Amino acid sequence: AMSVAVPVGLLSAIYMGEYAPTKVRSVAKPLLEILAGIPTVVYGFFAAITVAPFIVSVADMVGLNASFNNALAPGIVMGIMIIPFISSLSDDVINAVPDSMRQGSLALGMTKGETIRDVVIPAALPGIISASLLGMSRALDETMIVVMAAGMRPNLTLNPLEEMTTVTVRIVAAMTGDLEFDSAETLSAFALGLVLFVVTLSLNLVSVIMIRRFREKYRVNNL
Repeated sequence: AMSVAVPVGLLSAIYMGEYAPTKVRSVAKPLLEILAGIPTVVYGFFAAITVAPFIVSVADMVGLNASFNNALAPGIVMGIMIIPFISSLSDDVINAVPDSMRQGSLALGMTKGETIRDVVIPAALPGIISASLLGMSRALDETMIVVMAAGMRPNLTLNPLEEMTTVTVRIVAAMTGDLEFDSAETLSAFALGLVLFVVTLSLNLVSVIMIRRFREKYRVNNL
């Protein structure tokens, strides 16, 4: 999911922040952020009905075996889902870079592309990393897309074409049904929830710290 969301989100943020005219930006950014408002069950249905069969057909063409419940389909769709998070936050931090840095770079003879690559992106890198971490924490919490497209098989593998599950899905499976509170399934769900909470909280704390450092470093004094 991150391999899809980070390049697309970052490139779209660079385009809207540095190249896009005002009219294009006023239309493209709201359209991109609409993706964040689509229910996850719609993404899951799209992954299971459209993306997964397409991946199976492509895998058959190249001689690979792929399950209709595979990890690649929900990964791609989750990447599309979190593009608005990364794109919007990255766009904000890119626009927060002082314009004097761009003007100074251009005055020294660098092209616009070189200025973006060597000046703007390094200056905004802490904010971009924090945006990526926030997007990752959003993907870690996703359940519905994985249930509908990847299945519920506890399979520890690096092959994205096989069926597998995630921590959130296992929590749902463990808490479904009439179980005793002190049963092994219920206690394992609480343990998995604690692990997920710690991981997500750590990513969010790192993101907040990096955003604060970025703001302190590039705060503009208007006095």
